[in-house]
Amino acid sequence: MLEFYYKYHKKNFKKKSEKLLDEILKILKEENISLEQTEQLEIPEEYKDTLQPELFKNLNELYYTLRKNEAKKHPLLRKYLPELKQEPDSDLLFADFFSGAGGLSQGLVNAGFTPAFVNDNYLDALETYYFNHYLTLDRFFYGDISELVDNIKKYSHLFEGVKLIAGGPPCQGFSTANRQNFEIDSESQEKRFIEDKRNILYKQFVKLLGFIKPEFFIIENVRGMKKVENQIEEDIKAATGEEYSFYPFILDAQDFEIPQSRIRYILIGGKNFLSIGQIKTGLLAKQKTGNEYKLKDALFGLPEISTNPLKLNTDYESEEHGYNLRKVILEQNKFLKEINKNREIGYLWNHKSRYNNENDLEIFRRLPEGENSLHDSIQDILVYKNREHIFKDKYYKLKRNEVSKTITSHMKYDCHMYIHPEQPRGLSPREAARIQTFPDDYIFRGSLNSWYKQIGNAVPVKLAEIIAKEIKHYIQ
Repeated sequence: MLEFYYKYHKKNFKKKSEKLLDEILKILKEENISLEQTEQLEIPEEYKDTLQPELFKNLNELYYTLRKNEAKKHPLLRKYLPELKQEPDSDLLFADFFSGAGGLSQGLVNAGFTPAFVNDNYLDALETYYFNHYLTLDRFFYGDISELVDNIKKYSHLFEGVKLIAGGPPCQGFSTANRQNFEIDSESQEKRFIEDKRNILYKQFVKLLGFIKPEFFIIENVRGMKKVENQIEEDIKAATGEEYSFYPFILDAQDFEIPQSRIRYILIGGKNFLSIGQIKTGLLAKQKTGNEYKLKDALFGLPEISTNPLKLNTDYESEEHGYNLRKVILEQNKFLKEINKNREIGYLWNHKSRYNNENDLEIFRRLPEGENSLHDSIQDILVYKNREHIFKDKYYKLKRNEVSKTITSHMKYDCHMYIHPEQPRGLSPREAARIQTFPDDYIFRGSLNSWYKQIGNAVPVKLAEIIAKEIKHYIQ
């Protein structure tokens, strides 16, 4: 991770490195491994001027200790070793644009694909992706996708052999709540979107499709994108000619044994129109009317925690309020064994709660499951009572025996719409990640609020895996 911080956090390199040192030392302590001294150089000497001698020495000894104790064989410690990052070598390479924390990518990896190129302009999400995958740093592009498109020849060698590209362009421009982003074409009377910045990002993805020309592509977005699918078809044909056939899906995650109602627009395209038809048939056949898994299955086995008592200290941790990392082996039910691929996970990450004031906590306690701000039980303490027509969903307590409502990035602001069904608090990031079907050893980097944002923006891993497996059958 030092190499990531040195490249992307030059101004905060020392601070980020100090936090990394503390993090790894906690793990070494849990593993009963003592820090060992050495004069051998284990980290790049160029780091020394920025880190200063003492921190450089401590980090150098830390990496010496990791390597001497064969950290590469440890399922967690190996994530910190830069030498385990690899150039991709696979017949199933893919590129992920607007990758976020990597939910879509992880699903592709689970299906047997290998990442070859990753792009996002949210650095915390890119750090999460880098930490959880083994792709070399030079294959990450941090920044605006428009800059990538403008300099595509510089990066063209990184797309050699890529069979699939995927992406979820920022969705605000396609949201049904943003009606001002659409207009009616005077001739066709069809909806077309206005060229605002958010929609232009989608067009940059189409330009990359025309440049890379993979066998298949996946576009994921909010269902509002369907309103302009005729224009999408025009844009793709303008960039690629008549090379691609495609089929638009409106899919709900809960129809694929995911404990969440999450409706999304998925456009799958490929060069062989027959394969697109077969992918359509195969994917629709996997939809189920009854979901075996409910919210309680995702929450299963996690330690009970209460809210952070310190308003301005999101780093606060304790046994009562949760930890960023904790060594513990949790019991797993059928759902967890599935998302964890039957692995025993030795550490629990990202399971802590945020601060809430006493009024919120009382609302959390009183509300019955499945009820919102309009419920009689909280009217005497509801701050927003005079605007209840606007704020009916200001608070909502989830129902343990049903699927969760859609996990969104709004959780970075508060979790009032995601109240735990049994404990007076909002969902923890780990609970939200499980609902999004991330495995328990997928670790989110950055701040607490950033964890929520990354998780809320992600594609459910299991849904991505199901889609990828259908496409995989038809890769040449």
